Amino acid sequence: MAKENVDVLIIGAGPAGTMTAAKLIQAGLTVKIVERSHFPRYVIGESLLPQSMQHLEDAGFMDALVARNYQKKIGANFKQDDFQEFFDFSKNYTDGWTWTWQVPRDDFDNVLAEEVQKMGAPIEFGTSVVDANMDLEEPIIKVVNEAGDVQEIQAKFVVDSSGYGRVLANLLDLNEPSSAPTRATLFAQFKPADGIETGAENNKVTILVHEEDVWVWLIPFSDGRVSVGFVGNPEYLESAQGDAKARFLTYLARDQHASAMLDGMALCMEPKEIKGYSKGIKQLFGKNFVLTGNASEFIDPVFSAGVMFAIESGARAADLIVTQLNGEEADWQQDYEAHMLKGIAVMRTYIEGWYDGRLRRLFFSDNKPEKIKSQITSVLAGYVWDETNPFVNRSEKTLNLLSELHNNPEMA
Repeated sequence: MAKENVDVLIIGAGPAGTMTAAKLIQAGLTVKIVERSHFPRYVIGESLLPQSMQHLEDAGFMDALVARNYQKKIGANFKQDDFQEFFDFSKNYTDGWTWTWQVPRDDFDNVLAEEVQKMGAPIEFGTSVVDANMDLEEPIIKVVNEAGDVQEIQAKFVVDSSGYGRVLANLLDLNEPSSAPTRATLFAQFKPADGIETGAENNKVTILVHEEDVWVWLIPFSDGRVSVGFVGNPEYLESAQGDAKARFLTYLARDQHASAMLDGMALCMEPKEIKGYSKGIKQLFGKNFVLTGNASEFIDPVFSAGVMFAIESGARAADLIVTQLNGEEADWQQDYEAHMLKGIAVMRTYIEGWYDGRLRRLFFSDNKPEKIKSQITSVLAGYVWDETNPFVNRSEKTLNLLSELHNNPEMA
């Protein structure tokens, strides 16, 4: 059996894994990535947040990403019936990037993977982890490729960036049910018919309230395609007759806003569905390993935070790995787990507020002060660690108070 030694083994070549690898290589460490899939491969999570842009620049990815001419995203547009509210990232409360991209994830992830290989991190595609001995001072991970060749990789540190695969979480029994309600998503892509111009809404993600507990995303790409997904109550998303395509088209026909925005466009990808996408975890790190991205915890896509948390976790983990492998004390509890869970908790507050109506009442109210809207915009831009923002440091209390005030103006 072949054996290899590296400083850090990364499981998964998505944004969390490649972000981690790029920063580790900058620090002079040897890195290897194993990835079960072959790239490019399709995944959802196509709308980025401004908070991630500085990490992408710091990791050395920016030139390659700019060259792809992705659709620039300047904000988020929310619609319910005849009400509409646009949150402009250039007016957010927190200093930082004020725009980002909307990206086909097959292309975006592939660009990051190609760049990190150029930097010096080889990726073995079509390779799965089958066993992990994490009790050793330097863990040994057993992998197998599609030809059946088995290899052992010994590393000083292991990073699980395997996303929904949750490799170490499964092997080490770290999974637990999510505290979030069970929801589902049904999604597809459209392309414009010949001669049809793409719409004026291209530089923003649009979120539509479809039913009380179901919403729709519309994410335009620079090549004219639009990603469309229904998210929410699984019972509703299974209530129409037929297969995934028939049900998707039924729900689309019921939504006048989505239908209007897709006028003149045709399906270019068969609708797919994911059920019960939220996952929980018992711990985010252990002896010589860390879980990043969706391998740690994924809650809901309504505010496009999945890739943001993946990139943040990869960057944060890389810094601590460098500290630890340099023989210094790395405070994984405070500087990684507490940090990530704090940001996730803030975003979870607004996700729950979206579904239970508190946030929607605030979004679609007519009398929001500009400062409050600016503070909300910062959260939507991914700046969920800015303690100067009351929508961050007192998220639940602030949301409850403002929702109540806007629901009962006489209390103000």
